Amino acid sequence: MNVLLKIISAIVHNFFSPFCLKLKFDAGRQELPVGRILLCLLSTVMICTVCGCGGNGTPKPLATMNGMAISIAEFNKRFARDVNSLLDRSSLTPEDYERLKEEVLNILIDEKVMLLRAKELSISVSDTELAKKIEDIKESYALDGGFEKALATRKVDYGQWREELRKRTILEKLISAEVNSKIQVKEDEGKAYRRQHRGMYAPEKRVHVAQIVVREQEKAETILKRLMRGEDFAKVAREESIGPEARAGGDLGFVSQGFMPEEIDAAIFSQRPGEIGPVIRSPFGYHIFKIIEKDKKDKKGWDVIKGQVLTDLRKQKEEQEYALWLGALRSKAAIKINRDLLKKDTGPQINEAE
Repeated sequence: MNVLLKIISAIVHNFFSPFCLKLKFDAGRQELPVGRILLCLLSTVMICTVCGCGGNGTPKPLATMNGMAISIAEFNKRFARDVNSLLDRSSLTPEDYERLKEEVLNILIDEKVMLLRAKELSISVSDTELAKKIEDIKESYALDGGFEKALATRKVDYGQWREELRKRTILEKLISAEVNSKIQVKEDEGKAYRRQHRGMYAPEKRVHVAQIVVREQEKAETILKRLMRGEDFAKVAREESIGPEARAGGDLGFVSQGFMPEEIDAAIFSQRPGEIGPVIRSPFGYHIFKIIEKDKKDKKGWDVIKGQVLTDLRKQKEEQEYALWLGALRSKAAIKINRDLLKKDTGPQINEAE
């Protein structure tokens, strides 16, 4: 798979973490969903200092939107941050970098256009509101050594991070007011959506399974022979298995299809209730599984899945409406891009390995 396509298909990390977000590049701008594009615009993992077009002298801006400028320095900082956050850059071609430069610039333009709209609507975030958000984030770091330690480890300037969080919160408010609040989802629409996406709401396959896992294949084969001679599976599991469920006779409870490693998943879902399978190797050792029972495939009634279906449909509508809304904002803005400057610029230093 082309590395750029991997980047395009990358999944954005935890929305609420100020450190663990990754930029998602996407060539299909008209189809970018609300949540993902907001993360692209405002990922706060590595702070980007927003510069003007000033400094010593008056260098030409890379782009302007209704008079608001994006300097080459601001662009370089954002580009370096986002490209350095990619896990695999070894196969990026010069053409890939040019496409990424265009995408980063477009993201910056989108951000500026939305901030201008927020200013028109007098949308702001008070210090009290911001402080509450920061406290909520700090609570999520209580088990990881503390928020301050995380800042220090990643060499993040707290003041800059705080202002990036303020900006992200402003745009959250803007999108909520101008896009999300206008979306309505009716129950009959939800039922139609379900019919169109039956595979998404099919009952999941589950199996009640017990296992014995050991480190050596020879030992596993010996245990299997004992079981085939009629020894009690639970008793042998308690005696021999190294798994944490050994105390419970190896009982893993109900396991959903796709949850276990592929080689194990294929085996346990092909076995019959009561059947003890062959020895299976995995990265964790050598396994023997016994199928206790298979979950009956009860059809999911509308009352059971209604909430999930309506949520999924709302997300789809929000994504579509967001794309139209942002496109309208851009079309009304006086956007000027100095493409000669973008082409001439050699770009920021990119870390080859991290």
